[in-house]
Amino acid sequence: MGMAVWALISFIVIILIWAIFTKRNIGEAMILGFITTLLFAGDRAFELLFPSLMRGLTHEVVFASLAFIFMAQLINHTGLIGRIIQILNSLIGRLPGGAAYVNTFGSGLFALVAGSGSGIAATTGSITIPWMERSGWRKEHAASIVAGNSGFGSIIPPNSTMFIMLGFAPVAASVGQSSLFIALYVAGLYALVHRVLVVFIMTKRYNIQPVHPDLIQPIGTSFRAGWTSLLIFLGIIVPLLINFGPLANWFISLEGVGQSAMDAISFIVWVPVFMILFTLVVGRNHLPKGKKEWGRFFEKTAPSYFVIGPVLIFTFATSAVLNEIGLTEQLQALMTSFAVPKWLMIAIVGIVITLVATPLATSATIATIGLASFGALTAVGVDPLLAVVTIMMFGATEGSTPTSGPIYVATGMAKIGAEKTYIPLLIYYTIPLLIISWLIGMGILPIPL
Repeated sequence: MGMAVWALISFIVIILIWAIFTKRNIGEAMILGFITTLLFAGDRAFELLFPSLMRGLTHEVVFASLAFIFMAQLINHTGLIGRIIQILNSLIGRLPGGAAYVNTFGSGLFALVAGSGSGIAATTGSITIPWMERSGWRKEHAASIVAGNSGFGSIIPPNSTMFIMLGFAPVAASVGQSSLFIALYVAGLYALVHRVLVVFIMTKRYNIQPVHPDLIQPIGTSFRAGWTSLLIFLGIIVPLLINFGPLANWFISLEGVGQSAMDAISFIVWVPVFMILFTLVVGRNHLPKGKKEWGRFFEKTAPSYFVIGPVLIFTFATSAVLNEIGLTEQLQALMTSFAVPKWLMIAIVGIVITLVATPLATSATIATIGLASFGALTAVGVDPLLAVVTIMMFGATEGSTPTSGPIYVATGMAKIGAEKTYIPLLIYYTIPLLIISWLIGMGILPIPL
């Protein structure tokens, strides 16, 4: 194995040891991993130090990710998601098992504006777990559904997992941002169909009732109270319309715009910018008032940036160092030296990601082994775009594997021990999601390329 491969292995080992045994901030582990990687550069260590750090500090993905966190905090503070959930409840709450369907669709919608699994579980679960319990769901099943649905946060863009993958130099060189967005939306639809089927099966099996009528507002009432909340999704729709379809072609045909100007538009930068603007407009009556309230808001939300910021910056910096010392070529050579068929390699990558995601969050898992997984999949012939989607789908098992944050969030709200959800999560979420991810990697479930 080449020196760059040993550097990657050392990086992975340091992060795993740090995360499992010290229980400290994963961002600290990323800094240690970056320093260790530099040591493998030998005489070039000082030469690569500043340029690689600057890549991490100035990468557009870092800005986009932090902007999404700010946007999610604003949406939470203004209560917009709660109003959307009330609309969903008016629409589908009267179905048998309706509260679980509301949580499923609500989690998918919230994933569009916030990629945090724990945040999705906390926001949607706080409303729907009491509804589920009142309509006949067992506590462990209600908590399992909320935790399982939190996995949307690692699939549906935007999310930190996607940003980390795009930050790896080999990925950025072969996968377009806009193409990845569209591919992940399709993958998200597969995940949504799976979760709807889970609710349908469990509803039939346990004879679950609709949401209690006292908890369902007339559709006119909930829509009048919350229709403006739906406008926040224009933050995604507007950049999509500008970058794809007839409007994009029209801009390209204009002499004053053209292809070069359109290529200069960063999709992942403008999505959070537009969504923040729409959130500020729609939620203006619920925003903090004055310097003191804004100060308390930023003080309360600041810890959200302390983990993902260092993780992104030093993931990208480490990726730059590894790329400079030849990781891409060495990893490809190593993987092709193994006589492992494509179907088996995809399965191995999925199992490894799932096992690593047991002690680590999805973002930390992908930061640790995402690049190695990408090299392994592309080496056996998986299309680069499909490889990224497959890796992110495998990583979405975070909400359904023991010790993950969303499980404790959901079981805490349901007031039961986390261990009671392990078997339902394994049967209904983890194993099916592994199969779906494998089918995507094999090209059996189509993804637009």
